[in-house]
Amino acid sequence: MELANLQYSFVEGSVGLRADEILYIETNRHKNIFYTTKGTYSLYRKLGEIEEDLKGLGFLRAHQSFLINMRYIEKISSYILKLTTGKEISVPKTRYPEVKRQYQEFQESIK
Repeated sequence: MELANLQYSFVEGSVGLRADEILYIETNRHKNIFYTTKGTYSLYRKLGEIEEDLKGLGFLRAHQSFLINMRYIEKISSYILKLTTGKEISVPKTRYPEVKRQYQEFQESIK
């Protein structure tokens, strides 16, 4: 899987990131907060547009407000997605089967 170098103009300034450095992205009041291995950055843009940028790079829309890097998922069970950082994100019942399917496909692709 090619790990693209992504360049974003964050509120904090322009930052180059590799896809595997992004843990997850959370939307809060029109602001997207990128939680990365380098730190936290924010950006005013639609999450759907960012999701499009990251298509095919191992990201999963677990919730209306969360875009998760599947490399950092520890487990998915009981409508809860647990990250390797300990962060827990609830997955809506309607989205749960699709989230599990995408994660299983991702797991197969990295074996």
